[in-house]
Amino acid sequence: MIDQIRRITRILPIVLIALFYNNSLAQKHITSIPVNGDIVTLHNWLVTAPIANNYSQNGINTKNFQNGFSKDFLIDIGGETSAKIVALKEFKTPDGKTNKFKLHSWRTDYINLTDLFGNPSDVFTYLYAELDSNADQDIHLHIGTNDAGKVWFNGRLVVDHKTGRAAQPSQNIANIHLKKGKNSILLKIDQIGGGWGAYAQIYGPKDQKLFDSRIERMHSQSSKNASIMETKVICKEPNRYIGWPTIMKTKSGELIAVFSGNRDQHVCPYGITEMIRSTDNGKTWTDPITINNTPLDDRDAGILETRSGTWIVSWFTSMAFDNGRSYAQHPEYKRHREKLNKETINKWLGNWTRRSTDQGKTWEEPVKQLVTAPHGPIELKDGRLLYVGTTSINGEKKLGVEESKDEGKTWNLLSTIDIPKEDLLEPYSEPHVVEIPDGKLIAMFRYQPKDRSKSFLRQTESTDGGKTWSVTRKTNIWGYPPHLIKLKNDWLLLSYGVRKIPYGERACISKDGGKTWDIENEILLSMSATDDLGYPASVQLDDGSILTIYYQIDKAGEKTSLMQTHWELKDLK
Repeated sequence: MIDQIRRITRILPIVLIALFYNNSLAQKHITSIPVNGDIVTLHNWLVTAPIANNYSQNGINTKNFQNGFSKDFLIDIGGETSAKIVALKEFKTPDGKTNKFKLHSWRTDYINLTDLFGNPSDVFTYLYAELDSNADQDIHLHIGTNDAGKVWFNGRLVVDHKTGRAAQPSQNIANIHLKKGKNSILLKIDQIGGGWGAYAQIYGPKDQKLFDSRIERMHSQSSKNASIMETKVICKEPNRYIGWPTIMKTKSGELIAVFSGNRDQHVCPYGITEMIRSTDNGKTWTDPITINNTPLDDRDAGILETRSGTWIVSWFTSMAFDNGRSYAQHPEYKRHREKLNKETINKWLGNWTRRSTDQGKTWEEPVKQLVTAPHGPIELKDGRLLYVGTTSINGEKKLGVEESKDEGKTWNLLSTIDIPKEDLLEPYSEPHVVEIPDGKLIAMFRYQPKDRSKSFLRQTESTDGGKTWSVTRKTNIWGYPPHLIKLKNDWLLLSYGVRKIPYGERACISKDGGKTWDIENEILLSMSATDDLGYPASVQLDDGSILTIYYQIDKAGEKTSLMQTHWELKDLK
């Protein structure tokens, strides 16, 4: 009897510790939501280990895109709509494996799954939390996911984003009724590759009203400085994806827009360079005609007209579709790839320009470039063509500058651009350049690090025709990529897309040759319901008004279209 008491005495602390630990796990993922309180970020979650999208079931290998992501892997514990989730309790999944929910906490607003699991691809995971409310109340659930994401609230599917994207706060907003007591929230986050994670925040009525009023304030501020006359679709290809345009105004007054058209989606093998024309300042546009249709994916078209009347189109080709996940989603891409031999790929993969000396009726043979940028080169006052872009030299990424002294027949590397020590080189891409009256060159770069909240444009200058450049510096402008033009009064106009709430196309003015940018009076040109948008490019018409073209989704359920906004600055003095 004494020995039994001693044994019980020895194990009792262990049992108590285990009970205390399990109770802590059971409570830690519960977040209290006050009535009419401040914004609450959900930091504490129960999380499963990564689950493979492609798996074998009953001896049959599943190969469909996102097969696992679309399948309910919680059937063993009640299913996604009614799962009974307990920390550390194992459950079986349809792939024949076991998994369990473990407690994880994040100090930042971003639920960084890459830090937790590394960089897998073609997987997904579940995250579970509970919200404890001391009264019935209506709240707003703000979610952002990288990549696809689903959210169930008290068993009801409230968010279903099916495609890959970089996470930003408030990408999806769901109106939610919190019942008094415990409420469940289940996230399912897909991982294509690269970054992986989510944002999850609760907004009460007060903060939601402030959130909504940001858009109203932006419209109000924009209207003080600019007047939007018209926004409309200028090119739509039924069930096809088009994007990344550039516009120019010819000496005869004709408007020319080029873009990547006839696409299946953002990344596919089928893109071609297309062109549309307008002879009435954008009131009407022709149907598209094809300029380039290489065996590879033709992307990001730019265009300019030289003083002599030569047209030069730029673009680059891509094999980004050449990966297992793409083929799982689109088996026809694999069949297309099998038709491409090594010689064809080596011949066509790269950066290109192409000339026309008869206003686009015929085009000369393409010329391979070292650098690339969406809106292509510009012509300087001294007659040279200057092309600021990104490139690879001896296998190393560079910010390069090419020049042509024969209107694009041949090109030579003129210089490279340095970045500050605190910047990484990898996030730099998609620059554009403009020449101001004193001959100075102003170039801006897209800068998109893993932390997308830090995606502020970078700027550099050259005072010797592009031979040397200042070290790039961070601007106060969030967005990408840049397009720069000089207005008739010598102000600079910068156009760019914004892929965070509120999504849309923006513009900013510099009245001092790029020394400062009036971001406090940022101009909202167009809003978008999704973040698949951007690459705006602008021209100033003879009457001083401005035409900006870009790509966006026109109507829900459609693929992207080419759109334009016709607008004017109210004070051009």
